[in-house]
Amino acid sequence: MKTIRLTLLLWLFSVTAFTQKKTHLLIVTGGHGFKQAPFYQMFDDLNFSYDKLEQPRANELIAGEGVARYDALVFYDMYNSITEQQKQAYLRLLQKGKAMIFLHHALVSYQDWDEFQRIIGGKYYEKATVVNRDTFQSTYQHDVTIPVKIENKRHPVTRGIKDFEIFDEVYGKFGTQPGIKPLLSTSHPGSSRYIAWTNYYGNTDVLFIQLGHGPEAFANPNFRKLLQQGINWSVKQHKK
Repeated sequence: MKTIRLTLLLWLFSVTAFTQKKTHLLIVTGGHGFKQAPFYQMFDDLNFSYDKLEQPRANELIAGEGVARYDALVFYDMYNSITEQQKQAYLRLLQKGKAMIFLHHALVSYQDWDEFQRIIGGKYYEKATVVNRDTFQSTYQHDVTIPVKIENKRHPVTRGIKDFEIFDEVYGKFGTQPGIKPLLSTSHPGSSRYIAWTNYYGNTDVLFIQLGHGPEAFANPNFRKLLQQGINWSVKQHKK
């Protein structure tokens, strides 16, 4: 009887493992070059299922019914062209609670769409811009060692990750929205203080992670864990 019971339990476990659905992502790129092989290898190693789509085709899909088949949208684009219909599509998805994760140079997207910085929680200013009587013009510096401090160690995105260093790119003098909830910060002199956060917009906890410029970052185990936990948390948070 014990042997039968054990065999049944093992069978149930194997069936559950086999039928467990992978998180299915739409990875949006375009507008900025990057090392594609190590970037997508990272998602393969993290065991995500994904489709990859460059702009402007990605925004066309997002504005259609096909976007519903994805558990989360991961943005690694740096793009500025967007129609009014596509803007409204983004806003509808955020109202529905669609999981959205923005990485690295996605912060630079949609310079002329003011609502975008309220969605993502910040803005990289490509041109000198006066905001509340202060002038912002953002900067960047790549191939630097960045000390990363965990600002919220209890958050599911950062849980189990200790302060670390990463060879990556910093952005400086970018703006952040007052309502963001910081996850990571850095003391690097070329960087703004907060480099990862969540930002509530509509009915979505948008996740932004500024790290992720190149192969060294893609291979960094702390960045990988941050990305994996961030996607899993975001999908679970917004699953209907």
